[in-house]
Amino acid sequence: MAQYVLAGTAGCPKYARAEILADDLSINLPDFKVHKIVLSDGEWKEWLKNTCSQHGWKHSSSPLVWRELVDRGGAGTYLGGWDDFKKMADHWYSYSDGLDDGSVKDISSENKTGYERDKAASIKTPVTPVHISVIGAAQPIAYQLLPLLFDSCFKDQNLAIILQDVADHAQELDGIKMELDDCSYGELHSVTVTHCMKNAASKADYLLILDPLDNNSHPDRFQLLKTSSLLYKDIATAIKGIVKPEAKIVINGYKACLGGMLLRHHGVTSDNISVVVTLDEQRMRAKLAKKLMVMPSDISGITVWGNVPVHHVASTAIGTVRNHEGAITGPGSYNKTVMEAVNEETWEFANVQSRDDRDKKICEMTGRNANMSSALAIYRHIESLVKGSESTTMGCLSTGQYGTKPGCVFGFPVSVSDGVVTVKEVDSIPEKLREIIDLQNEQLRAEKKVALGECDDIEKALNCVEQTLWTILETPQLKKLLDEKEGERKAKEEADKKAADIKAKEEAKRKAEEEALKKAEEEAAAAAAAAAAEEEEEIDYDAD
Repeated sequence: MAQYVLAGTAGCPKYARAEILADDLSINLPDFKVHKIVLSDGEWKEWLKNTCSQHGWKHSSSPLVWRELVDRGGAGTYLGGWDDFKKMADHWYSYSDGLDDGSVKDISSENKTGYERDKAASIKTPVTPVHISVIGAAQPIAYQLLPLLFDSCFKDQNLAIILQDVADHAQELDGIKMELDDCSYGELHSVTVTHCMKNAASKADYLLILDPLDNNSHPDRFQLLKTSSLLYKDIATAIKGIVKPEAKIVINGYKACLGGMLLRHHGVTSDNISVVVTLDEQRMRAKLAKKLMVMPSDISGITVWGNVPVHHVASTAIGTVRNHEGAITGPGSYNKTVMEAVNEETWEFANVQSRDDRDKKICEMTGRNANMSSALAIYRHIESLVKGSESTTMGCLSTGQYGTKPGCVFGFPVSVSDGVVTVKEVDSIPEKLREIIDLQNEQLRAEKKVALGECDDIEKALNCVEQTLWTILETPQLKKLLDEKEGERKAKEEADKKAADIKAKEEAKRKAEEEALKKAEEEAAAAAAAAAAEEEEEIDYDAD
């Protein structure tokens, strides 16, 4: 069986004629086989030189045709160019070329266009994935969050996930990596496990810090503040000068606003630090939806102000609601203010519930932490950074808005465009809310001083700020909780003082007993010495 090899450049008219001739012969003659080699003009010269040198042929133009005996082996037999191929077909198969020059030109042009398109499609464009580094990735909330990142706001982008935690959690990280691999997400570029924060931060486009500290890990709030300082000092030391200037640093945790301020204090100069406060917004929307008998998605514009999540206020001041049946009811596109729909001046402040209380209640009911809603809150925060948002709420760096101290990290209403977070100015907010913003600003400054050890009697100042906050909020349940904690602290101090007094008395009694015993021993020794001396005198007298 014979096979003809047809080689040439994609835009060559003679190659186009030879290709059509070869196709016709292969269709009509079952034993006629053809193999085509198509090259660009730039590739042709070098290829032709090498091929001719290998076979000992002399040929200078496109196309080149030779014959191979595919069932017998052996070297190929040189035939020549287009004219030689045409003569061979006419002689052996009585085939003549009936194409006009115009048709041949069109075909050769199509051949060239198709070749260039196929060539471009065959060259894979290097993939530049979005790197998402998770600090503290062994925490359960990370397990809930990671699946949300795929087939989501990172549409048509590949994700390189970097999981970081201490070496003690190596097994958990390896398990998460295995599960992500098993999910076979189309967008998953890679999963990397590391115990080094520098490695995790160096490539990050999004650096997510999952702060593990809360009232359960450190019941004493002052110890919690100091531990937070140590944690964020370690993180800052690892990432400053390493993280890319345009990278988004996202913090989620119980002391996240303070954490953002501590990162700045310890040398992280990035202006792209933001704190997740969406969970508190979600919870307020859920409460409002229940009261107003609408869906949570019908409510928008809820803003989380202040020091999240300890004394935040998820405010309805600029919130709106649709699909609400009230005195005035309109179509689905009609929005009314939440304050108008609620129509209760004190409802908002009477329904503030600390994240601590809410989390405990969910844990008691389900036996699990509230990681599902928390993970979704983190994702929605990241989604706003990726896709932008005309109106959302975030903790971000203050430049003095609403009277806050520049440089503090505070919950604000914001808009996001091209990843840039801008605090929105609200024309009118309630006076009570302004008081709370001022107090929380002072509280954050006090917490930072406690964390850094820059104060003497800050405990009294913190208590004063918190007592004033609860007075303004008018929430007896939370005030009672604060009073109970303060009572426990004072009882502990009193108990410690009594224990110290008892210990001091016991120590004094022990010393007195030791001194009495020592004195008795000294007296006994003196008496014994006197008796011995007297006896010695009597012996001397008898001897005389």
